[in-house]
This record gives sequence, C-alpha cells and structure tokens, in this order.
Amino acid sequence: MTAKRTATFQRNHNLEALLGRLNHAISEARLPASEAPALPTLFILGTPRSGTTYCMQWLAASGAFSYPSNLIARFWQAPAIGAMCQEMLANPEYDFRGEFSDIGFHDPQQRSDLGKTTGLLSPNEFWYFWRSSFPGDGDIGIDLTRAEDMQFQLFAEKLAAFAEVRGKPVATKGMIVNHQLAKFASAIPNALFLHLDRDPVASAWSMLRAREKMHGDRQIWYSFRTPNYEALRHLPPAQQVMGQIDKIRRDLIAQLSELPQDRWVSLDYAQLCTEPDAAFDTIRSLFAAKGVALEGRNTLPSVAMSQPDIPKDVRAEFDAYLSR
Repeated sequence: MTAKRTATFQRNHNLEALLGRLNHAISEARLPASEAPALPTLFILGTPRSGTTYCMQWLAASGAFSYPSNLIARFWQAPAIGAMCQEMLANPEYDFRGEFSDIGFHDPQQRSDLGKTTGLLSPNEFWYFWRSSFPGDGDIGIDLTRAEDMQFQLFAEKLAAFAEVRGKPVATKGMIVNHQLAKFASAIPNALFLHLDRDPVASAWSMLRAREKMHGDRQIWYSFRTPNYEALRHLPPAQQVMGQIDKIRRDLIAQLSELPQDRWVSLDYAQLCTEPDAAFDTIRSLFAAKGVALEGRNTLPSVAMSQPDIPKDVRAEFDAYLSR
C-alpha cells in the first residue's frame, strides 16, 4: 500500500492521467538504430539523502551529459522523443524567427525538495522510465530477477537513442538497482557507475526529517524498502533509517568491489561540494578510460560543508543501531 503523502507531495491525478495517455500513444515508437557504438550511460548510486539530486544538477550544469529533465521524463516510454521536443523548445539553435521566444532559454535551475526539482530543464529522478522497463515490485521499485533479456535490450536501446539526440552520454539516477547491481551491470555492459557516498549519520538524520516532510510522520518508511525491512520495521524510527542507510552502503560496496575497476568510481558528497573541479576530473577519467572524451566542465562553485545539528537522543539511537 502506498503511504499517504503530505499535501505538498501528493500527485496531480489529472496530470498522471494525461501522461498515461501520452505514453500509451508513443509506447511503440522506435527510432532508427545508429551505426555508431552506443555511448556509455552513467548511473548514480547511493543512499537516499546522500546528495544524488545535487549530483545530477551538477552533471546537468556541466554540459557534458544528456539527462532526463522534468520535460523529458514525461516521455518515459520514448525519452528520445522527449529529448527532441526539448531541443525544439529550449535550444536557441532551433528557434525559428522567435516562435518560441516567450518560453525563454536558460540553464537548469539548482533548487530541489526531497529529490524533486523545479524547472523544465532540471533533472528528474526518472523512476517512471525504470518502472515501465522492468517488472514492478511495490517495495523495492523493480524486480530484475523476473526481467527478460529483451527488456534489458530495449532499456539500453532507448537510452542509446536518447543519447544520440544531443550526441552526449546519458547520466541518470540508478538507486533503484542499489541491491540488484550485479544483475544490472551484467545485463547492461556499457553501464558506468558513480557511487556517491556520504557520512551515514548525516544521511540518516536527513532521512528521518524527510519522513516527516513527505508523510508527516517519522514512523512511515521513506524511499525504496531495503532487503532488511522486516528486521527493521519494529525498531524505533531513528534506528530504522540508520539500518536502511547501513544496508544500502554495505550492499553497494560489496557489489561494486566485484565489478571491473574501469566501470565505476566513488565520490564523497563532501568532496563533490568542496572540490567540484577535482570531482569532475574523476568523472572525466572514468569516461576517458572507455574512449569517450567528455565535452563539458564543472560550472558550480565550491560549497562549504557544515555538520548537522542532531539531537542527542536521535544520535544515541543511531549509535545503538551501529553497535548492534
């Protein structure tokens, strides 16, 4: 059962119905396959509240990547069609005699609220695309154990067509496969991964507050359920979120360690904020190892980090879980 959301985060059911009709209409659309090798896709991994939205905004602002914007994500059955529509609407190179001049041309905005960004060109989480591509699971999002080879192939083809619109590799969130990474990496051999890590205490505190903001109740689970959900659900909320964070981090580290080193990099959220130029060089090197020269650069300033002010009783619950 879907948890009740606070008013701010409730879905627009009229919009959902409209987008459902749109995507039904384009679901069979296929673009001619390119003869050029498909560009690698960069998938962002990490825990909830680890900075993955900021990371996507950073990558989008660099100009080096295609990415699912709030507009493109509405075309989840055929994101390449969405990307072409976006080029027509938002790229001044395609403006014909000012026909779309009232829209205005601008870079993606840098605001977000629990992963939800604002602005036509700002990055979207793109979960509708993932859920439309693979068998669903109400708890963990998708179930790759039931996915067929053709579904992986079509998923990869859609991303390749998406990348071809602008001739730049796609970067998108991939946390929906946090616990299924081995299967996914094997099935999508040109996938590259960026593991964004963050101090688990800071992430857990942020997630506890996200429960209140999204659901109005710290007791209600936030984000995808983890494999240890049954063991966590009877614990106090602070221990639940720490257990959730701890499980994701452990699973990611274990699975990434089994992959070739030229398929993934790990960045700390603090480094991304304070040393964005060096962080981008790390991404550039990952692609260079695959023969892809990224055409872009870091454009965001460094941001000073501050330690979260966590109440003593909450921190005690975090420590209680970690000392188990």
